[in-house]
Amino acid sequence: MTRNIILHIGDMHCPNCAMTLEQIEDTLQGVQQAEASYQKGRMRVVYDESALSEAEIRRAVEQLGYTVTAVLPG
Repeated sequence: MTRNIILHIGDMHCPNCAMTLEQIEDTLQGVQQAEASYQKGRMRVVYDESALSEAEIRRAVEQLGYTVTAVLPG
């Protein structure tokens, strides 16, 4: 089943940060779409929850060096 979440990311400061975060779409199996906005400090992720958990997405973002401050339904 497809699920949408919004990750609030406190330390995203530039377009390169957003592009780096959006790369999880290519590297994390189960992510169907990732759109990040450094101006809004958040990233929307569409994923298959039968293949991936919210916690795994959060860990992937944190492994890239960013801090997830909140996760909300998208």
